[in-house]
Amino acid sequence: METSQEYQVDLHWKEDENAEVSSLLFKDKIQIAAHYCLSHVNNDIWSAEHLFIASVASSYMTAFLRTAKNKGINYKSYKSSIRASVAISDKVSEITDILIRPTIVIIERSQINKTLKIFSLCREHSLVLNSLKIRIHIFPSVVVQ
Repeated sequence: METSQEYQVDLHWKEDENAEVSSLLFKDKIQIAAHYCLSHVNNDIWSAEHLFIASVASSYMTAFLRTAKNKGINYKSYKSSIRASVAISDKVSEITDILIRPTIVIIERSQINKTLKIFSLCREHSLVLNSLKIRIHIFPSVVVQ
């Protein structure tokens, strides 16, 4: 069964200010730097590149947690660190590689191998990752508590 869904984000920029994104669904607005990410201006505002990488990280997480729940994994927490490599030249700048280091805390030692397998499976279930033509490297960790 195929369904569709649409997402809308509104962006507003005024002269000499940072941009702001919002959505009708949320009351909070997000400040976004209105400068090129490599210009190193006002580093305390999220850039479009930071938001992009956060989108990759959160999409992978939701795919993992949904798959783990469906496969009966009992987990306590999930965290990840994600890095993107950017190639910069006079003609083009592009993200070439993304490295995701997710860590999951599980309850049962007997579920370690099953959990590790889910890390590789869930990439295919991540909407954002499936949309990318970037090399993605995933180095998962499983902790039993």
